[in-house]
Amino acid sequence: MKVLIAEDENISRHKLEKFLKDLDYRVISCKGGLEAWDVIQSGNAPNLLILDWMMPGMDGMEICQKVRELDREPYTYILLLTSKGEQENIVKGMEAGADDYLIKPFNQNELRARLNAGRRIVELNEDLLSMRNNLARQAIYDELTGIYNRHYMVEILEKEFSSTLRYQTELSCLLLDLDCFKEINDTFGHAFGDFVLREFSTCLKQEARKTDIPFRYGGEEFMLLLP
Repeated sequence: MKVLIAEDENISRHKLEKFLKDLDYRVISCKGGLEAWDVIQSGNAPNLLILDWMMPGMDGMEICQKVRELDREPYTYILLLTSKGEQENIVKGMEAGADDYLIKPFNQNELRARLNAGRRIVELNEDLLSMRNNLARQAIYDELTGIYNRHYMVEILEKEFSSTLRYQTELSCLLLDLDCFKEINDTFGHAFGDFVLREFSTCLKQEARKTDIPFRYGGEEFMLLLP
């Protein structure tokens, strides 16, 4: 997993970088807050951040606040490092958006444990996002053919029909059924029948206009909506 370090003190930054690399983290090291913020805004930025509180240009608190304003996915876990150990400062850091807090000089075993906790949270969030995206896809697409399913067809039909009534435009559809499909399954097996359905769906998408919308109606039946 990639981790970003933002620490303006050279010796501390190099020690921390070596420690993390020994733990098999891929480290992006920054000398200050502005440099770290540029990395965070870039594509494929790390989702695990170790930020020093006091830095030139932009401090750790400011970065925490800006990261939370981005509200990006997957979740970005922030560990704030500081020499400020008073409870008031800890509360301020957490309210700014930090997930955890470590007082310098820190114990390496404690840092390792806190990073492991952060890593678990980031990985769990990634798993949940993947599940959510898969469920969203299943709600729209037919699993076998990859084109829209019947459930989504009903939703699209309602929208297109309402638009047709409002703007007095034309709306057509083709309902397509593959003849003798049962004989294909009985003769060559269901795996070959699935292959035929996938190939037909590919042909349907290729031959349709960009504005046409193909659906799998069910079984060997398909519909092509022609707005």
